[in-house]
Amino acid sequence: MEKKVIVLGADNGYQDKVETTIKSICAHNRNLKFYVFNDDISSEWFQLMSKRLEPLLSEIVNVKITNHSLRDYNLPLSHLSYAAFFRYFIPQFVKEDKALYLDSDIIVRTNIDELFLEDITDYPLAAVADALVPSTFNSGVMLINVALWKQENATERLFELTNEFHDSSFGDQGILNRLFENRWYSLDSSYNFMVGMDTVARNYQIDSWYIDSLKLEDSAKIIHFTGDKPWYQVNLNRFREDWWFYYSLEWSDIVMRKADFKKGLNSLIESQLYHTAIFTNTCNIEHLEYLIRELPQVHFSILAHTGFASEIVDLQRYLNVQILPSFNPMNFKKVLEKIDFYLDINHENEIANIIEEVYQIGKPILSFDNTCHNVAKASFICESKRPEKMVDAIKEVLNVAGY
Repeated sequence: MEKKVIVLGADNGYQDKVETTIKSICAHNRNLKFYVFNDDISSEWFQLMSKRLEPLLSEIVNVKITNHSLRDYNLPLSHLSYAAFFRYFIPQFVKEDKALYLDSDIIVRTNIDELFLEDITDYPLAAVADALVPSTFNSGVMLINVALWKQENATERLFELTNEFHDSSFGDQGILNRLFENRWYSLDSSYNFMVGMDTVARNYQIDSWYIDSLKLEDSAKIIHFTGDKPWYQVNLNRFREDWWFYYSLEWSDIVMRKADFKKGLNSLIESQLYHTAIFTNTCNIEHLEYLIRELPQVHFSILAHTGFASEIVDLQRYLNVQILPSFNPMNFKKVLEKIDFYLDINHENEIANIIEEVYQIGKPILSFDNTCHNVAKASFICESKRPEKMVDAIKEVLNVAGY
């Protein structure tokens, strides 16, 4: 059986990200051939990967390209790497007629045999329309007609265009769209779910994204972490836990098909049993650190319309704390779906009409006497001098014997 060909490009700093992408693919697929374009990834890593892929009837090819001037090209965003331009070399090194190119900030969540069956005989490539500029395609996922790229001398033409337009184009994606304008085949958006739009849509006030993307969330086959990455300390986009799940998977679990995709990351770590949230416009939050310490089985999500002061950021030293600065509507929705109770313990003003929102979904609201924003809707108001009584009240709400 002919192997499915997958191409990735990276530098040594992205080695673990490339491996995470490969893990996610191998968790759902077999009989693969990986080409990894690079200029500085160690041979030992390729040797280890070759052994890991053998039981999966798969292989990996080290495509080493060191004689290049890719670093000289202008890139539009700081997190982008010159390695993005490695894809230009695909016709020179990939032997097969069709290949799937993937960026290394991607995870694959399912079998992708159907994608390789797409007929692109008359097209240089198939891709998903860019979520922000739908008249163009996003170059992070491309099913490439390698034979046609060779026939059209695509490598030479791409470099010619890059030399001329790299200062004014949006990186390699802008150049690829120049060369293949109106000649690309449009793939279903499930093959490139660009979760970075969660943040971009807030900045550009594209409210329709949050409604439309919910329909795609469960069926998305390929998750593309455009924008902020899931390995950043703070990341506001969806599927962060999914990336960490594949990152953490042991190769033996992939080979033996033992990965628990339903539980995901929670199958690999000790996660908190309960959830609460605090929406705030101040770092002055009553007895917050005390409550975090006393309630290790409660996950605290702290959200604000702005960035956080250092005293809030530093609370991430506790494993049951998540901060969401400059939160977006999707963060709001996901947090409210999870909470077991709400803590109305921030000083100054209420934000996001949060008391009413929580009240409408029927969740308990617990407050201190000096922070309560709505006495009528509070389930419990604790004397601020007795924070231990708040802990007792929370335990009672959760009704956990021996907590």
